[in-house]
Amino acid sequence: AITALGFKQPTPIQKACIPVGLLGKDICACAATGTGKTAAFILPVLERLIYKPRQAPITRVLVLVPTRELGIQVHSVTKQLAQFSSVTTCLAVGGLDVKTQEAALRSGPDILIATPGRLIDHLHNCPSFHLSSVEVLILDEADRMLDEYFEEQMKEIIRLCSHHRQTMLFSATMTEEVKDLASVSLKNPVRIFVNSNTDVAPFLRQEFIRIRPNREGDREAIVSALLTRTFPDHVMLFTQTKKQAHRMHILLGLMGLRVGELHGNLSQAQRLEALRRFKDEQIDILVATDVAARGLDIEGVKTVSICNAELFNESFNTVSLLRLFLLQVINFTMPNTTKHYVHRVGRTARAGRAGRSVSLVGEEERKMLKEIVKTAKTPVKARILPQDVILKFREKIENLEKDVYAVLCLEREEREMQQSEAQINKAKKQLEAGKKETGGESLERSWFQTREERKKEKLAKALQEFDLALRGKKKRKKFMQDKQKNAQMTPEERSQFEILKSQMYAERLAKRNRRAKRARALPEDEPAAAPAGPKQKKKLSVFDEELTNTSRKALKQYRAGPSFEDRKRLGMSQRRKGGNFKSKSRY
Repeated sequence: AITALGFKQPTPIQKACIPVGLLGKDICACAATGTGKTAAFILPVLERLIYKPRQAPITRVLVLVPTRELGIQVHSVTKQLAQFSSVTTCLAVGGLDVKTQEAALRSGPDILIATPGRLIDHLHNCPSFHLSSVEVLILDEADRMLDEYFEEQMKEIIRLCSHHRQTMLFSATMTEEVKDLASVSLKNPVRIFVNSNTDVAPFLRQEFIRIRPNREGDREAIVSALLTRTFPDHVMLFTQTKKQAHRMHILLGLMGLRVGELHGNLSQAQRLEALRRFKDEQIDILVATDVAARGLDIEGVKTVSICNAELFNESFNTVSLLRLFLLQVINFTMPNTTKHYVHRVGRTARAGRAGRSVSLVGEEERKMLKEIVKTAKTPVKARILPQDVILKFREKIENLEKDVYAVLCLEREEREMQQSEAQINKAKKQLEAGKKETGGESLERSWFQTREERKKEKLAKALQEFDLALRGKKKRKKFMQDKQKNAQMTPEERSQFEILKSQMYAERLAKRNRRAKRARALPEDEPAAAPAGPKQKKKLSVFDEELTNTSRKALKQYRAGPSFEDRKRLGMSQRRKGGNFKSKSRY
């Protein structure tokens, strides 16, 4: 399978993690984006499952991911790596049919890839599914899961898992929250730090376009000129807000470009369709929020144009690394932080490939530019666009404003009609349910928290992170005024609103970093002291029991090879070779 995928040399994170994973030890790993973390934890898991096949249909490996899109990507990688084995996989993420997932879980897949919310839903509403048989727990992008209000859900999942398990935690950044999660879920872990998350890819060419003072409205014209003249295909355009992403999708479409969009306002089916079309080269440009800024590995991306993103910092899609293209990135406005910048430009120059990033930098964003230039290992170039070209495209955008407004009005009317239809259908179902007997009704799905508890938890965290950034009266007033603006904002106002959102996030992050850190008794690199008292026999993990079991039954089972059902599923001949040898001394 590795040869079929075109993998020749392991990446540094794979060299460090695979041997430790095969030893059955807990891992706490931190590595930059695009370094092959998925294969680093999937390969030792597959080796273990193939070495010790299951005796009953149970789930032995659980992979937790923060978003649906990353789950789909990890599931795709796992299926490709396990294509020549009998290892079964299952995907349980939101946006897909619940009943189909429940049927797949009842069959007991070897590897389960899930998001925390949907997994807890199945645990509380699917009686035959449990986590007591899980031998390996993998937490991918742990920092992102903690950012998305998944902290309580993560603790609940860890509590339901088997205590004698191997746990692997992978994160792009090692924050205090991630350290706390590691202290709860890991036992004497091996800490692996391959490289700093603030390092960009070595073969990335970084370019910047300066936005002159009082010319913030030129951003849309500059991006349109770049996409039309210089980067006509295989382009990703990231925006700070979903509203700006949708506007750019409409605007570029009216210019005759083949464009798609990817953000939080789309359903799961629409997101997957957009990614499929982009992968299959049916569209040339993909406009996205940061939902695609981390973990996303799309085949054939030439240019990624980033405007700034609002809700997600997440991860996506295709897995094939066989085709090598020149990948490029464009930043419409500078991201929230340097780490966000690394994540976004990390969509290009992945796995040793070449790439390019082009960032639009205004006067208020020059501080971040200086930090990037200071840490850059390759020369940073300046790109200049002729002023007459910018004016030409700005005039073209002004001529299209009426068409953009008309499209937005039609979409608003269609959305209101769909909401009305949904309310009518819901009322009909409630009326029909009221006429039926209670004994024939299906049970309501339960959750480990009540609705009030979830609201309190989310509100507390939101107030903690958001209210401090809006404490100033002037900033709060300006923010509310910008939020109440209608669709007829000027280009300058739209750009200023995008920059304001980014600055507010940076302020919240800075305030969080200034809080008092947890006092730790020992440095994290030193093991905890052994407790005083009589020594107790240490309980072996499931992995150790498998490797050290030398009983007659275990040896006989290992020598016998695959069972009849496994041989039949793999298409192997049912009759085994051999058995014709006769001893010369006896015959």
